[in-house]
Amino acid sequence: MPEELKQNVKKSKKYIWLILILLLLLLIAAIIYLILTYQGKINPIENTNEVSDTGTIEPVQPGDFNKPDGGVVSDLVALNGGEDTDQEEISNLLFIASSFAERFGSYSSQSEYQNLDDLESFMTVDMNSWVTGQYKGDLEKAHPEFGDYYGIVTKAISANMESKNDQFDQAVVMVKTQRQEFVGDLNTPNVFYQNIKLELIKSADQWKVDGAYWQ
Repeated sequence: MPEELKQNVKKSKKYIWLILILLLLLLIAAIIYLILTYQGKINPIENTNEVSDTGTIEPVQPGDFNKPDGGVVSDLVALNGGEDTDQEEISNLLFIASSFAERFGSYSSQSEYQNLDDLESFMTVDMNSWVTGQYKGDLEKAHPEFGDYYGIVTKAISANMESKNDQFDQAVVMVKTQRQEFVGDLNTPNVFYQNIKLELIKSADQWKVDGAYWQ
C-alpha cells in the first residue's frame, strides 16, 4: 500500500509540474503579446502621404539658402498658365504659393539675396519694385555681407486658400512654414513656425504674387 501511495504522489507531482509549465508558457505568451501590442500603439506605421503639423527638421548646408532651384522654377512655369478646372487651379495656386514662400523666406547674408532675384518673374511689377527698392535693402542693412553670418531656411508645411475672386482674378493664400534661423554658424539653428499671407493676381493667364506679409 505505501508503494502504491508513493506512485500516486509521483504522478501527482508530474501533473502539477506539467500544469505549472503550461501556465508559465501561457504567461510568457501573454506578456509577449501585450508588449507587441503596446509597441504598436506607441509607434504606429507612419502615413508618408501626410505632412506633419510640425514638419521635419532637416540639416542644411550653406548653399541651401540661395541655391537656384531650376526644378521648382520649371514646375512653376509649367503650372502657371493654360486653362484648368476650378479645383485644378486652386491646387496649382496652393503649390505656387508654397513654393514662392519657401524661396522668398530662404536667404543668407553671404549670397546677395539671389532667391529674391529668382522670383522676379513670379511677382507683379509693384511687388517686384517694393522687393528691389526696399525689402532687399532692409535685409542687407540688418544682415550685411561682411557682418556675423546670418541665414534662414524656410519650409512650407501647409497652404490654405483664404479667398478667391474669379471676377477680379484675385486670390489670398495663407502658407504655414517652418523656419530655421542660423546666427554665426550652422550647428545651432533657432527653429520657429511662421505664417505668410500671399496676395495673388492673375494677369495674362498667369498668377503672380502682389503682396507678401509675414504674420
